[in-house]
Amino acid sequence: MTTKEAAPILTADSLPAYLFQNKSNISVLSDIENESDLTASTIAGGNVNYAFQVKGPKNLTIFVKQAPEFVAIFGPDGFPLTSERMQKEIDVYNEWKDILKESGDETTFLPEIYMFDRMNMVVVMQFFDGFHLLDDVLVKTGVVSEKISTGLGEFMGRVHGKTHTSTVSPERASFLTNSFENRAMRDVQLEFVFTKCYKEATDEQRAGLILDEAFMNEVEVLKNAYDGKNLELENNCGHVLNHGDLHPGSVMVDTSKDSVKVIDPEFCVYGPPGLDVGSLLSGFVLAAVHHAHNDDKDIDSKKAVMSIKDGAAAVWKSYQEAMLQNESISSELVDQIGVETVGFTVAEVCRTALGFAGGRLWLQFEDPSTKAAAIKTAMGIVQRCMVGRHEGGMDLLLKELDALKA
Repeated sequence: MTTKEAAPILTADSLPAYLFQNKSNISVLSDIENESDLTASTIAGGNVNYAFQVKGPKNLTIFVKQAPEFVAIFGPDGFPLTSERMQKEIDVYNEWKDILKESGDETTFLPEIYMFDRMNMVVVMQFFDGFHLLDDVLVKTGVVSEKISTGLGEFMGRVHGKTHTSTVSPERASFLTNSFENRAMRDVQLEFVFTKCYKEATDEQRAGLILDEAFMNEVEVLKNAYDGKNLELENNCGHVLNHGDLHPGSVMVDTSKDSVKVIDPEFCVYGPPGLDVGSLLSGFVLAAVHHAHNDDKDIDSKKAVMSIKDGAAAVWKSYQEAMLQNESISSELVDQIGVETVGFTVAEVCRTALGFAGGRLWLQFEDPSTKAAAIKTAMGIVQRCMVGRHEGGMDLLLKELDALKA
């Protein structure tokens, strides 16, 4: 049995030469005459891949990322991870573009891909000048526009609606199931999202959260749904083509133009629709909790919480409307998806608040007592919504955000 030979890892120093050698395959580099015309710099903050910004003449800027055979932040001797994740990212972008092309919106929500080098698992794509990560915007400003929120709900609703098991043929559903099994990345999420924080967090860390049988049964239901094992259950929500890790750190926004771009879909899976919506809304919940405890004098905490809550409501309303454009999707099904969404929302809130989601910005207060109080507030929301979602659905989650204004 042979093993895949690792591709050479690009650096800021070696990247200009690599791009110049491949310029015939990269339309925006066709006029580059010398390797020295390009300069590259490393983009910090990514965990899984290596990322770079490359600049050239005439204000040219592009984004390049490479998937190594490991999690980049841990290095080659750390956590192994297949580089095939980059192929999955390209595959899901192509699927989404085909769906959005029907209305001419394939460039509205997605980046333009200039080149994919499968041998080296390198993607060259559009650089989003003037854009910022949505999680950064939520934490630093406490403001999210209705148009940005609506756009995110529309994007998810459209791609979910066109790939839902009730709207596609059995053959198409089988293709999506097999093509987006993404087992290696799925197993990472099964461990890090649905297992580690419940096993490894101390009682002190998760103060306000009681891991009783009813609660853990709900976690197991979500875990099985994420793993694709829920379609035989009564009242299941079906499967859709998911981004798979659509927290606000996977969304870039230009607040001056209310533009939205979805990035980094390498965890894409054909799975439960509540996964994507819940992952996104988890960031809104965490941002609302953050500002409820934030003493930044430049931000009105109550207004920030209100803006974030209204943004979450706009995401859900837009998602509902987009999903219901499909005749085979009923309002009852969308309500069920709402219940599922709340479960995935608070599962992600739980692991992020407890520090099991990498270096995200939420609840990172310098004062230990403020941080502990914020985490306790988050755990309370998790506790009440994980089981209570079956009665309260999405309204329960939005009421929890409303209560943070007090």
